[in-house]
Amino acid sequence: MSEPTPYISHVPYIEAVAAALDAAGLTVADVNAGDNDPRDAYIEVDRTITAPAYGADTEVNLLWREDRGWMVGWGDADSIPQNGLDWVVDLFCGVLPTPEEMVDEARTVVAKIPGPQGGPYGRYRDCGDDDGLDAQLATYHRNH
Repeated sequence: MSEPTPYISHVPYIEAVAAALDAAGLTVADVNAGDNDPRDAYIEVDRTITAPAYGADTEVNLLWREDRGWMVGWGDADSIPQNGLDWVVDLFCGVLPTPEEMVDEARTVVAKIPGPQGGPYGRYRDCGDDDGLDAQLATYHRNH
């Protein structure tokens, strides 16, 4: 008998964002959300969507961390040894924008490579904060 998949609190939110992207025609190639500290995830956008701006060999991901919120990362996944991303730029849209707001953000970053980040990376919270994030994440809980 296999082990049950552990419940990871941010997975339903990440899945809701991925579903909204797909529904808007921004095809999702891969989604991953891990039980790390801080909690994090990525949504890879299909290269057919990102190739006009980034090139066919470049992987483009929307990245999420519970302390930084959303970022976009891109790079040649076949030549970079760590995570395949040469560049990561904060989107400064908060920790939990709605899936529809993320569609708007994604439309912008898949159409044009963002400029370099001019200051320190964004930080909205610390991973142990008692600020209601878990309650907000729970609103996306559907099938767990």
